[in-house]
Amino acid sequence: MPKPRQAQTEAVTVPAEDRLELLEGFVNLVSERWGYLTARRLTQKDMNEKTATESKAAREISKAIGENVEKLIKTPSQEIAKVVVAKREALKDARTTLKDARKPFNEKMTPLASIIKYCDSVAIPDSLKELGHPVVPRFSLSEWAQKAVEQTKKKA
Repeated sequence: MPKPRQAQTEAVTVPAEDRLELLEGFVNLVSERWGYLTARRLTQKDMNEKTATESKAAREISKAIGENVEKLIKTPSQEIAKVVVAKREALKDARTTLKDARKPFNEKMTPLASIIKYCDSVAIPDSLKELGHPVVPRFSLSEWAQKAVEQTKKKA
């Protein structure tokens, strides 16, 4: 199997005063990206808390359907089949209710998710390229990354 090829890096020379300005812009970009991520996480947490009852109802109906389908497979009967059909209709209603309850939160989170994706895929790599550090695939962890991963495993 051939070894993966690493991208060629071009040496970009940037005057010191411009470099400082670019670095400051990069710091602001990364800070803004993390601000969007934090806002999205807080909105997600708020949504989960405020729609907990609707979510729980949908999960319970789904669980009941699964249990009744198992019963229907083991001992087929018309009564169990009717229960499954009724529960499926109830699940549709519960999911619609849950979707409606989550709609205002999703409307807030959608643009945040889009800008986070844009920052990760376009803005940050372009900024790194301007600073002379283009993104290069790394197939093994650096020493500090390996130590950080080991530390998080020890805590868990």
